[in-house]
Amino acid sequence: MLPAPIAHAMTLDPLTALQTAARPAPRISTTPQRLLIAGAGGALGRAAVEEALARGRYASVGVLTRAPLQPGVRGLEPVAWTTDGPLPATDAAIVVFDRGRDHYGRDEAYHLPEPPDLLPLARRLHAAGVHTLAVLCPVSPSLLPQALQQGLADLDEQAVAALGFERLLFVRPTQDAPLATLSRWPERLARWMLSQLRYMIPQREQPVRAAAVIDFVFEVLRQWPDAAPGTRVAGAPVLWRAAQGEGAEGVVREWLG
Repeated sequence: MLPAPIAHAMTLDPLTALQTAARPAPRISTTPQRLLIAGAGGALGRAAVEEALARGRYASVGVLTRAPLQPGVRGLEPVAWTTDGPLPATDAAIVVFDRGRDHYGRDEAYHLPEPPDLLPLARRLHAAGVHTLAVLCPVSPSLLPQALQQGLADLDEQAVAALGFERLLFVRPTQDAPLATLSRWPERLARWMLSQLRYMIPQREQPVRAAAVIDFVFEVLRQWPDAAPGTRVAGAPVLWRAAQGEGAEGVVREWLG
């Protein structure tokens, strides 16, 4: 018997379905690929699912789930998460480290990976045929549990890169450092006072909106087959540029070049 919050999450978020249906008809790729998304809950995860479905260039969009999910959008395929066993064959994957903040429990249906899960999950994705992998850190790490904040600083990126992905992308929308656990109220007060000085951080180094991050990621996935393969890291400055009026297309073309 599933808990009430998970049972409530059996269908795709109606807002995501409506937003996807309202998008203009996309150009269909002549060679559609299969995409798998791990961490579809939270702002980044929901935006990734919406954008993947709206772009229409994928033959299927799979999402890892921890509870039965009945999708209401064509092309979305729930993939039940298990701790072992092979994943379905797929071409590209996006791993999102974010947390669902839906008080009604809709995000609880999705599998939300933790930072220590990255390397074993990457191994399974590589074994499933994934040639392009994007790893997304959250836009607001200070809102996450302390354990997740600390984990983001210790992602074993070299080990993942050594697995042999043709294209590997790490996206860090913010340069916030992990915060230490403060137990005494004077320390917490001092931390709060210092946090008020965030306006002194250069604008191009501040995190951008989740939708802008996702737009950049999918633009990279679209253009990357025509550029040199390898491992790339997108930090806050390039994401900030892509979120401005010039749009992501030109910025990505220059960045990949």
